[in-house]
Amino acid sequence: MEVALRPVSSRDRATFIGWFRDEGLAIWHGNPDPREMDAEFQRILRSRYNFVVDGHDAGHVAVEGEWDKGASAELGIAIDPRHRRQGVGTKALTLVVEFAFRKTSVNRLWAGVVSSNAAALRLCERVGLVEEHRDRDAASEDGRPVDHVFFAVVADEWRRIKSGRERT
Repeated sequence: MEVALRPVSSRDRATFIGWFRDEGLAIWHGNPDPREMDAEFQRILRSRYNFVVDGHDAGHVAVEGEWDKGASAELGIAIDPRHRRQGVGTKALTLVVEFAFRKTSVNRLWAGVVSSNAAALRLCERVGLVEEHRDRDAASEDGRPVDHVFFAVVADEWRRIKSGRERT
């Protein structure tokens, strides 16, 4: 599947509301109260670097940070369950990492993942993020404690990863 990113626009509201209601996404990304769904979409819409995986509305990727400080930013990704296991997440996250290092002053990108989300753990590793630390039992899932795992990549590492991929 071809993967391209486009900025979130007001016409994406219904898609995002659907994602907010989807239990397959809400388990990992939170489930806003129905009264808060529109406010959350408006926050995403106003945020600087939020993208829809274009073509099939297959998901949402974001880079969020304090842009006036420029040192570090958080990565976020949510792939519609109908488009998983097709390489969409890997391509989309790779594109947003490349975008962030090319178009912003950020030097470090990070992502936090709960340890029970095996697919997201593998995704971070596949893209080239490195596990930096783990907060043990920092989150709860179905009443059971789970770790919160933090991954990151810095610009110099990313350039080495990218140049290695281009040679193969």
